[in-house]
Amino acid sequence: MYFFRIISGILLVGFLNSGIIAGQVYTWTDENGNLHVTDIPPPPKSKVKDTLEYQEKTAADIQEIEPRQRNREDQKSEEAIRQKADEATKRAIKADQDAQDAGQKAAEAYENARQTYDRYGKTKDNRKKFKKRIRRAFDQAEAAQTRAIEASENARQAQKEARAAGEALKALEEQNQ
Repeated sequence: MYFFRIISGILLVGFLNSGIIAGQVYTWTDENGNLHVTDIPPPPKSKVKDTLEYQEKTAADIQEIEPRQRNREDQKSEEAIRQKADEATKRAIKADQDAQDAGQKAAEAYENARQTYDRYGKTKDNRKKFKKRIRRAFDQAEAAQTRAIEASENARQAQKEARAAGEALKALEEQNQ
């Protein structure tokens, strides 16, 4: 453990030394087995493990790297927009399916309410006797209709978001061409 602390300290001091950053870095072991990291060439009896040559980037190198970095960032941005558009489309499809299902359930609930009324409400006495059952059937139909309207509104909103995401993706693709 003590050995690693010494090595870490040597490495830290070595990297903070500005002379090492600008030139060669030598990694070598002395005759006692101690590891050294320096910018000074090792003594002749030492065993050199590695020599690193630091070369500063020229203006041309930096100019060459910058467009690649911007290109990578643009690709990430484009992929994020594409993913948002795909997710918005999936949400719109699911919301549309939910709206269709809710509409179908509302139609079934209304048909059930109509059948309940036909069965129990033919005469005034039956309507009075089964008033709660008839009312419950129509309340269920109204609730199902309300859910269908909400699902339809959610589908419209999801389609609007999907269209906006698709337009953003289209604009990005046109910009890239």
